[in-house]
Amino acid sequence: MTVNELIYSVIPNLNSAEKLVFSTLESLINAANNPLDILKRTDQRQAFSLEVHRIRINLEHLLSRYRDEVDAVLRSEGEHKGPIVEPDHQEADAIRGAVEIYRHVCAFQRGERPHPVPGLGATPRKLT
Repeated sequence: MTVNELIYSVIPNLNSAEKLVFSTLESLINAANNPLDILKRTDQRQAFSLEVHRIRINLEHLLSRYRDEVDAVLRSEGEHKGPIVEPDHQEADAIRGAVEIYRHVCAFQRGERPHPVPGLGATPRKLT
């Protein structure tokens, strides 16, 4: 993955997915009548928030290691691709997590997943 792909694809996609998940959870919380449903959705929101926070910290660390290259890509307004990043284990996990969240949310929007929150249903990570 290049610095360009990280800046102009992975991070914006994570931002979009995060907004949709939080908006959906907020709607479900507001519409819930059962206190257990409210608690479940609130717990899901908190778990998702922690996961996104972990991902962002690791992406920020990766971007800081490539600061000069990031600046060059931003100055070129995306014309320059930048180098291929070599993430450490945690940074690579963060990239995979961001991509997984985005793919899950896209599948939810297409009606292929019953829940907007990655980790529910058939996904390996449980957020409940």
